[in-house]
Parts: sequence; structure tokens; C-alpha cells
Amino acid sequence: MIFLILIFGLVLRLISLNQSLWLDEATSALVVRNFGFSEIITKFSPGDFHPPLYYLVIRAWSLVFGTGEVALRMPSVIFGVLTIWVVYKISKSKLAALLVATSGLFIYYSQEARMYSLVTLLVSYLVYLSLKKKWFLFSIILLLAGMTDYPALLIIPIFWILAKKDWKKLLVSHLPLAIGYFLWWPILLKQLFVGFSTVGSNWGNLLGTFSLKNFALIPVKFILGRISFDNKWLYGVVAGLVTLLFGYLVFRSIKIIRSIRLIWLWLVVPLVLGAIISFKLPIMSYFRFLFVLPAFYLLVALGWESFSRKWQKVVLVLILVVNLTSSIIYLISPKFHREDWRGLAKALGRTPIVFPANSQKEALTYYRKGDQIINSDQIEKKDKEVWLSRYVWEVFDPSDTARRKIEDLGYNKTNEYNFNGVVIWKYIR
Repeated sequence: MIFLILIFGLVLRLISLNQSLWLDEATSALVVRNFGFSEIITKFSPGDFHPPLYYLVIRAWSLVFGTGEVALRMPSVIFGVLTIWVVYKISKSKLAALLVATSGLFIYYSQEARMYSLVTLLVSYLVYLSLKKKWFLFSIILLLAGMTDYPALLIIPIFWILAKKDWKKLLVSHLPLAIGYFLWWPILLKQLFVGFSTVGSNWGNLLGTFSLKNFALIPVKFILGRISFDNKWLYGVVAGLVTLLFGYLVFRSIKIIRSIRLIWLWLVVPLVLGAIISFKLPIMSYFRFLFVLPAFYLLVALGWESFSRKWQKVVLVLILVVNLTSSIIYLISPKFHREDWRGLAKALGRTPIVFPANSQKEALTYYRKGDQIINSDQIEKKDKEVWLSRYVWEVFDPSDTARRKIEDLGYNKTNEYNFNGVVIWKYIR
């Protein structure tokens, strides 16, 4: 049965894999296309928000398989399927493995050329190794997790809470991580400076400063994934009902709290610490805590087991319907797919496109349109037609300077396009 679940999880992750890269994925692609292994660390990382391991992994992968959309995403697919296996190894629960396999949110990030699927695998494996008390391998995976994504470090306190007589072995297991961060410290300081500089800004708010809304979105997105409804009232009702259902199952797992304290701590501690940190650093976005999603489903599965056999069948149908429905809607509906920069590149032809700021250009650069990107001061008299990017302009051009300059030059807006969240205005002189 578990191998059927793994195959099913793999099949789901291959559907609609050939979407356009969105902006952050394009960043990953350009990093591995333009930087060598050492340059990723020395040239790219100081201006980024993440440790370098994921970029090094896909750099190695791209040397063999290239930098196409599917090729770049396949490592995340593999990491996602392996996570299903690790969750099963932790609990021997086929339901927990099936829920992870069919999770709309986890499918989404198992299809993304970013580090979130990898860090979820590594943290899940850390939990498994801690249960098996395999401290040497634990120390290696801890280093890898810490060098993949910083929020993963929030898992460390749970091991100390439960350490007891193993505290000396646990302490020794931190040595590779300590050495790694000692060597990484100069670059980490530069990244922290970049992170702190966004606090209180529009960009910082977009990245995820603390708010009750951002915190409340975490369970909703864990359950429903990336889908939503145009009718916000309907979405609120559906989100409330499914949250009550899954929340009740998690609550029922409290009955066996002594034997699953690690799973509960895995879910709760990183979220609480992340909320506290997000007052100073913008990390309060649900996808940054994808690595606690397996704990959520493990608790749901344990709560399900506490029902009588008669009710187990009913509840099983309900939770699988929620998971499969949200996943299928995402997979078959283009409106829930990623930003369509590829579609924009095709529609753009050879027309110049104005970006309000010297950023957010990575996707069009990946799709070989970088030479057509200009700022409003570079518009020439021969340009009878120009396009204006309205992508997050509120953050990078809040005074709307680029639009006003274009219109002052005698251009009139003739059309507006929306490539799945990438809004573009067409101007003709």
C-alpha cells in the first residue's frame, strides 16, 4: 500500500509540472545558469535571504539535466515523494502518508524550483533520526537543513525539550552546524542586514511581517493549499468548515499526547517562534513553515485513529475529499497556477517593456526578453509602442513615477493584460 501511495504522490506531482516559472523560480534558474558553485556563495548569497545549499544542489542537477522548467522542478518533485516515505517511516501510518501525498499545498511546493520541498524532507528526516537516536546522521542532516533555509533552525528547540538523558549526544550533534555557521557568519550578517532593512516597508509587509491575518492563513493554506474563490464569503465559510474539521482531528490526538509530544512540538514550536521573530524579520508567510506540514497531517491521522471504526470511514472520506478536491482544482485550473511570465514573453514580441524599478526582471530575463527591459528614461522617439509592468508597482514605485513619465511623453494606454497575476499595460504614442 505505501508504494502505491508513493506512486500516486509522484503522479500528482507530475501533472501541470510544465507551468511558467514565476519570479522566484526564475531567480533560481538564473543563479544556476550564471554562477559557478563558489560564485553562488561569494557573489549571489550576500544579497539573498537564504543559505546556499539548495542553489548548489540544483546547480549540480542543471549541469546534467539543463535549466528548463521541468528539469529545474524535478528535484523538488523527488524531495516531495521522499518526504511521503519519511512520514510513513515516522509513524507507520498509511493515512498520514496519503494525506501528505495528496496535500494541495505540498504538491504545489513539490513542483516549485525553490528550497521548500527540500527543507521539508530534511526536517522530517531529522525527526525520524531523533526518534531512532541516530545522532551521527542526525548531525549531518541538521547541518544540511540549516544550510537550506533559516526557519528550519526553529525545529532545534523541540529536540532539547525532549532530550533528557541524550542531551550530551544531542549537544555533540550540533557541532557540524556550529562549524558551518561559523564559516558562514560573514555572509549571514550581510543577509540579516538586508532582512532588517525591509522591516516596516511595503516590501517587508509583502514578505511576511507578523499580523493576525498572516498567522490565521497558515492552517487555512495547510488544508486548502493555494486555491481560493472569487466570492470571499464563500471562501471564508469553506475555510472555516475545513479548519474546524481538521482542527478537531488534531485536538483529538491530545488523548495520546504523551507518546506524540515530539509531533506536537514539531507543529507548534516553530510557528510560535516564527511569529515572535516576524516582529523584527519578515518571515511570517505560510510557505516558510511548510516543514511543519507533515506534523500537522501526522496529528490529523492520529486523531482519526481515535474514532470508532464506523466513524473512521466517514471522517476518512471527508478529509480525503478535501485534500483531493483542493489538489485537483489547483492542478487542472490554470488560474491557480504560477505567474505566467512565459505567456507574457510570447505576447511581448519585440516591444520594449518598462519596469518601474531595477528589480523583478528575472523571469523575463530567463525567457530571453532581458534586452527589451528598459526604464522610463530609456524610451526613444522610434518607440511607437511600449508596455508598462504593473507587477508589484505599489512596492517599488509607490508614487507611480514610471506611469506618469510614459503618459507625459504622449503615450496613451490602449490595453491591459493579466498573465496570471502579472499585470501589463500597453501604451501607444
